[in-house]
Amino acid sequence: MRAPINPPRVRGACPGALVPMAVADGLLVRLRIPGGRLPGPMAAAICGLAERHGNGLVDLSQRANLQIRGVTEAALPALTDALRELGLVNGDPAAERVRNVLCSPTCGLDPACTPVRPLAQALDAALADSPDLWAALPAKFSFVLNGGGQAPLADTVADIRFDALPDTGLFRVAVGGDQTGATPLGVCTADAVVDTALTLARAYVRLSNGRYRRLAALVAAEGTAGLATLVALAPMPVSIGLPGLSLEQVLGAHTGWVGLGFAFGGMSVQWLALVAHMTPALRLTPWRAVLLEGDRIDTDAVRALGGILAPDDPRLMLSACSGRGACDSGLTHARGDALALARVAPRLLARGHIHVSACAKGCAHPAPALVTLTARGDQAYDVGLLAPAGGAAQWRGVTPARATSLVAALEAVYTHRMRTDEDPAAFITRLGGPAEVAALVEATVVA
Repeated sequence: MRAPINPPRVRGACPGALVPMAVADGLLVRLRIPGGRLPGPMAAAICGLAERHGNGLVDLSQRANLQIRGVTEAALPALTDALRELGLVNGDPAAERVRNVLCSPTCGLDPACTPVRPLAQALDAALADSPDLWAALPAKFSFVLNGGGQAPLADTVADIRFDALPDTGLFRVAVGGDQTGATPLGVCTADAVVDTALTLARAYVRLSNGRYRRLAALVAAEGTAGLATLVALAPMPVSIGLPGLSLEQVLGAHTGWVGLGFAFGGMSVQWLALVAHMTPALRLTPWRAVLLEGDRIDTDAVRALGGILAPDDPRLMLSACSGRGACDSGLTHARGDALALARVAPRLLARGHIHVSACAKGCAHPAPALVTLTARGDQAYDVGLLAPAGGAAQWRGVTPARATSLVAALEAVYTHRMRTDEDPAAFITRLGGPAEVAALVEATVVA
């Protein structure tokens, strides 16, 4: 009889600096950086605090926040005081939880990017000064200010988003999704962004009345008519396109910055401390990457320190949670097992996504992936094709080594049978679906 998938612990909230989250390796302290720009000296100071009060590991979150890991209860008061001196701690824990504002990281570096950073900082301050929203908004309620340009926040999901419309001076206002999937409400000018964001947030609270956890759910159930009566916006202009995101336009050397990616967004404080002295400031992004300001960055040095400059590096198409030892729900060393897959499946990862989850929650990637490994019991995985974590699986209870062999076999099947420019997901569908492809994979492993 197979062991059941580990029932994950559901915490139901996001950590902050004043309300950290207890995980397996200690307290997780999340720092919200208004505007996403971290000056070099401040980055160096954070490194010192992470070494002194944590375990020396720092994560870059998918909301462009920094997370200090391994903080003890005894060390937390001293860390909080030091962060307060750096200006990184808001005075009220309830205010801190609603300051989920993300803006384009290339603002001020890319001439094509609308200057959204001052708007993001103003919105951050306005949320911190709006006590009526602190308890009313869900912990993950978020705002995006997308300035476009070379690194647009096109694929970033938000409850309320403002997308700059090129050459108009206007922002498209949309709710509940990424740039493509969000529901447009109209347009506003730059000087109306902050007031519009607050008005929409209050409209959500009033219309939802506790029934819908996110704005997308409210719109799906009741449409936008209620929002439209509470928020006055101009109609959308016709035939205005919005640019999409390409990592080629983010990573590597560019005029004004060097973009560096990281597998799973994890970095050591030693790396961050060294880089902090190479640049006036780091720009935090939601793509497991940072931008180093300046035109004289030593790219060989940062590559040697573990930064990924190539946008087609297979490690960037992996997702994995922190795993065993860092999360108390984790059953496996997810990130190490994921890196083993990157070495055997470069073609799959060039056109698809592989996810390794140390429990059934799938925190690092809740959606279906080309290949998903879900931990089942101690150091064992279920492996599913075109499935989410905890979903349908073609192989159950396999070892990490066996899972790697299966993915390598899938890479071989895809390489030899794919049609020109056919992505792996379409390939699996064309061959009859996951079950049929699994049989071909098994035959390849045996051979």
